[in-house]
Amino acid sequence: MPIAPKSFAFTVVLGVLAALPVLSIDISAPTLALLPQQLGTSATLASMTLTLFMVGFALGQLSGGLSDRLGRRPVLLAGLACYTLAGIACTLAESGGALALFRLIQGAGAGACSVLAFTMVQDLFEGDDARSKRSYVTVIFGAVPILAPALGSVLTNLAGWRSVHGVLGAAGGALLAVIWFGVAESRPIRPEVAVATHPVGDARLRDDPRFVGIALANALSYGAIFAYIAGSPIVIIGQMGLSSGIFAGVFACTASALIAGAWTSGRLSRRNVTATALLNPALLVAAAATVTLAGVSLCGVTLGVVLIPLLLVTMFTRGIAAPNLQHLAIDRQRQRAGAASAAVGISQILSGALASGAVAVLLPVLGPSAIAVPMALLAAAALIVWRWVRRPGARLI
Repeated sequence: MPIAPKSFAFTVVLGVLAALPVLSIDISAPTLALLPQQLGTSATLASMTLTLFMVGFALGQLSGGLSDRLGRRPVLLAGLACYTLAGIACTLAESGGALALFRLIQGAGAGACSVLAFTMVQDLFEGDDARSKRSYVTVIFGAVPILAPALGSVLTNLAGWRSVHGVLGAAGGALLAVIWFGVAESRPIRPEVAVATHPVGDARLRDDPRFVGIALANALSYGAIFAYIAGSPIVIIGQMGLSSGIFAGVFACTASALIAGAWTSGRLSRRNVTATALLNPALLVAAAATVTLAGVSLCGVTLGVVLIPLLLVTMFTRGIAAPNLQHLAIDRQRQRAGAASAAVGISQILSGALASGAVAVLLPVLGPSAIAVPMALLAAAALIVWRWVRRPGARLI
């Protein structure tokens, strides 16, 4: 039975597709420490299973441009088939090298699903409806980091590390069946566009300074959040000496703030509040909160009653900013939305890598402040780029 695009079920399907990369990373995190003993491999190779998944995820984003030529449905089905088979192969892997290879393939499939989920929103909806749907997809996407680590721990304790990958393979198979029977092609192929669009990108994206500017503002905003995601376990547990339970609680609260922001964006979008009206205060407040966070952290303040509210505000504003920035960027290139979605996704990955690298470099020098300083710099840069995009004469909406 076809799933109606305006239905809640369709939003859930898109949200799960978008969240496959995060689900695959977070649910498998509890298994990493077990792999050296279980597979007779090194800790380095065990960690490479995560690194190669991220490489595959980045490569999978390129399928967005391919979908502009071939259509969303066949590329999405291929991505899900790839993800499902790789999950089964991970379950059966007998060596660390084999597991790493299969995780690379799994990452590519997850990347394809993620980029196409957001692309299909742009295909099927316009204006406020598109921003609202993208916001609600982000709500589901944001819930995964709260639930997945706990689920991974339960599965690992009950049935071993292989069960985690078995569940991922089963989830991929279930999604494959749902898409096959319930989701139609969202973008009819137009020969003139298919010929003009290169499968790995389009020079016309680079030639559109407004698209580049909005995508850059989104990537910088994402990098500010990723600095926290990448560095918080080391700082909260390793340097501040707090328990893993407290860390899980803090992480769940900040993820909930992201969800609340995305939900707020969806509600306000349905009430015809413009993207600009939401982005101007969201990016300004994010910059102010992260600069304050960096300032108090550099002064030696480590009290949760001071730091956590600033983190919650930052995550809430990202929940508002993300769907609106992504919508504005991709909406400028609707004729090649797949390539545009891929460019937005890859720019986020690069920004996240930059942020995590900055945290790693600054940790020995700044200690706990190594998270806050990159967050402040990236959030401020996102605000500056957005203001440039919105300079007099710009026509975005």
